[in-house]
Amino acid sequence: MPVHSDSYGHMEHETKNSERLTIFIAAAAGMAISNNYALQPVLPIVARDLSVSQETTGLIVGSLQIGYMAGILLLVPLGDKLKPATLVAWQFLLLGLALFLGAAAPSLDALLAAACLVGAMATNAVHLSGVAFRVSPPQTRGRAVGTVAMGISAGILLSRFVGGLIAQMSDWRVMLASFGVVAVVFGGLCWRLLPRHASQQSQEPYLRLLISLTDLPRQHPLLREGIAVGACWFFIFSALWVCLALGLAEPPLRLTPAQVGLFGFAGLLGLFATRPAGQFADRWGHRPVILGGFLLVVIGCLFLYVSSASIIGTAIGVALFDMGCFAAQVANQTRLLAIDAAARSRIYSVYMFTYYAAGAIGSVVGPMIFLCVFRTNVTADSGHRDRAIPGT
Repeated sequence: MPVHSDSYGHMEHETKNSERLTIFIAAAAGMAISNNYALQPVLPIVARDLSVSQETTGLIVGSLQIGYMAGILLLVPLGDKLKPATLVAWQFLLLGLALFLGAAAPSLDALLAAACLVGAMATNAVHLSGVAFRVSPPQTRGRAVGTVAMGISAGILLSRFVGGLIAQMSDWRVMLASFGVVAVVFGGLCWRLLPRHASQQSQEPYLRLLISLTDLPRQHPLLREGIAVGACWFFIFSALWVCLALGLAEPPLRLTPAQVGLFGFAGLLGLFATRPAGQFADRWGHRPVILGGFLLVVIGCLFLYVSSASIIGTAIGVALFDMGCFAAQVANQTRLLAIDAAARSRIYSVYMFTYYAAGAIGSVVGPMIFLCVFRTNVTADSGHRDRAIPGT
């Protein structure tokens, strides 16, 4: 009996240690991804300082996203080859360097180059999701992935506020330099706290790792399924938010951009669904949570459709929609990370690349969908009015 008691106590101690490390990993992932969004609120100030048009500053956002997509494809697979502490720490240090270069950029071209590097190094958030899965006991891995997802979501949401606040109190260059200092600090902490050994370290050359990405979907049917459902809901997510912004500005609500932005707070409820979704996936399996997430997405879309003239109804629809997307994403990520320990980072690279590509397509297609639906509704309304007028 004492042996069993000691064994249980040791397991409980390990679980608590992994939970503390997971919380740190979530904070680090949130910090990494935040650098992709911190500049967004201060783009007009950047335009004025660099003497360029505000329209041109959109290239900064594009450069960050291009760098991020390139990092997912070119850097994330290194997680199968390098030790977590080494890879993550070096990426944080390079992230800090890129932010310092951006802060000192004398021209828009220099800032665009720095932004590409920032976006690429921000893929540390993707690395850290895999690290959290690895350091957690099998029975709590879903919860760990959910915790990191919550950290990433919080990083995205808080970055705009913190970035704008620092820039308002000082300058956008000071803001970038401040984020750079924090990145360097996290690099040192990750070097000390993250595992210094690779559980399944690949000996393949880097180029062979990249070539193997194309074979993974063929080898793993579950990866193909995960890619399909993940791409589906992120396409819908991106398209819906674009359509929502356009639709709320039209009659009958006619909301201002600032008022439309307030609906993001309704979407915050999705953030609180990530950790419970991971716990449910650990307890009941991944597929029921994914199906439940899709059900919430459908219910949310129905709310948005029938309550398009109601602010409260729209807010409820947005909350349900985001909760469903976040819950399904966490469960889907958890099952994909468990497919093959030797190729975990490459599997995640393939998934996240197609995931964000689908989101980018949704953002482009969203306005087209909105215009088709809006024009159809306008034509239908005009026809009803014409029939109501005698002689028409």
